[in-house]
Amino acid sequence: MSAAEEKDLLSQNAEPGWKNYDDFAEGIDTNRLPNTQDWLTQEVAIEYADGFVMALQFIQGNQNQTLVNWRYKGEQGCDPYEEVCTSEDHYFFDIQFSDMPNESLTLILNSATRRVLAIRSTLLLEEQLSGRSRLVQHFQAGYILGGPVTGIEPEPTRELIGYRTLNVYSPNHYYEHFYVNSERYAWQNLRGEQFGYGDMDYATCYKFEEDMYVFTFRDKIMPVCSVFFFDYVTGRCTGKIMGVTSKGDIQTSRAGAFIHKMSYNCYPTGVAPL
Repeated sequence: MSAAEEKDLLSQNAEPGWKNYDDFAEGIDTNRLPNTQDWLTQEVAIEYADGFVMALQFIQGNQNQTLVNWRYKGEQGCDPYEEVCTSEDHYFFDIQFSDMPNESLTLILNSATRRVLAIRSTLLLEEQLSGRSRLVQHFQAGYILGGPVTGIEPEPTRELIGYRTLNVYSPNHYYEHFYVNSERYAWQNLRGEQFGYGDMDYATCYKFEEDMYVFTFRDKIMPVCSVFFFDYVTGRCTGKIMGVTSKGDIQTSRAGAFIHKMSYNCYPTGVAPL
């Protein structure tokens, strides 16, 4: 694919030399926590706020592949999934839909409190656009059936607004974040393929527990979105990035980082961002 053809995948506002998704994604999982299989062979039912229940059965597939049988709202499938135990009782699950490669489901859960936050990410196909962004994410809080539910219900939060942080994904992936308001965050690359570049993108943040957040972004320049679980108790984040490569293929990349809060911007009385 020529440079001109690659450019077509980016927004017309892309600066000269702007990288594609696959130019920077390699190695971004270097500091990611290892996969686990704690839930393999288990069956789980999650009830969401809309009253619908998702049934999940985690099974062993061929060649040591982990699969999940799932049913929800008339949909069902048997698809690959990844599980990461991020800390005691806390898990990050990511399910890739085999028959819908442009969609995925991420589950953040606490097995002790039984609280769950589900994030369904969709990269709209060209024929679905009609002038809209290619990136759509839907959030649902729920809980695991079969026992007492404790702790706070995951909900949108403003708690990260004003913080400047450093995320170190690998020796070649240093990113600074600044959480600007309830809909946007700013980033710049301090080390790596995107060094010197930065932007302000659409973002959503949910509080999962004290000092634990679910953060997602939707890039304006590249057809890319993400889901991350930030755990400032342990100083780690675990997540994934889904996007379109320079060849036009949909790709999901594992990602993870050491995370550090560097500073906080305190607004004077009577002044507050969106």
